[in-house]
Amino acid sequence: MRWETERRKAVRIGAGAGIAGVALAVLSALAVLVLIQDPFGDVAPAAYLKGIAGARGLWVLLHFAVTIGTALRLAGLLTVGETFQGTAARPLAVIGNGFSVAGVALLIVTYSRDGYVHPFLTQSLTDTPGVQDAIFAASSRAGYSTEITGLLLIAGLAPIAYGLAMLVSPLYSRWIAWLGITGGAGAVVTAAYLYSTGLTDLGYGVLYPLFGMLVPAVWLIAAALPLWRTPDRAAVATPAEV
Repeated sequence: MRWETERRKAVRIGAGAGIAGVALAVLSALAVLVLIQDPFGDVAPAAYLKGIAGARGLWVLLHFAVTIGTALRLAGLLTVGETFQGTAARPLAVIGNGFSVAGVALLIVTYSRDGYVHPFLTQSLTDTPGVQDAIFAASSRAGYSTEITGLLLIAGLAPIAYGLAMLVSPLYSRWIAWLGITGGAGAVVTAAYLYSTGLTDLGYGVLYPLFGMLVPAVWLIAAALPLWRTPDRAAVATPAEV
């Protein structure tokens, strides 16, 4: 009985962490785009760095918030995966857990590096603008593929695996399962498109916000909210008494 009570508390904490993480990460990322950089503008590296220099403290704070939110998001994803323990859908959930861990790790590396490195590039911008532009361009190229790979895993392959598990098991509504599968497929297409075309208006201005941020956020909240409200719905088997 005590184990069941503790399990319900753990499920509720994990689901709540996922919901809070989604809100923190998405709102902080949007704040970066709105307050510091224009996601639809073709901005030169010098202009971009000047924007960071003008709001350095805010840049660091918001990237830190995105990093923390992404880590909390992982707690929600793993909690969803653990609800399938003891069911036929468990192998699919384990695959989803693996994609989630790998994807979040890559995104945390990207966000923390972006927030930490670029403010240092702005310190000597007025002294060596040409050198700083070249370093910034190289830094951005190095982080771009890591970010897109993280998007492919956490917003694409992980929701597909969890969505298939939801179709096999009756724990979740089928619309949540199909939202994960279709949204994940859209994220896979988005990642492939971004790899092949780069920072186009369609790819980074439309597809990324839609399939890399909005749809996976709605899907995770839809999956975690019932667990937070009714944590005993999780299909975790009670350990056998010795």
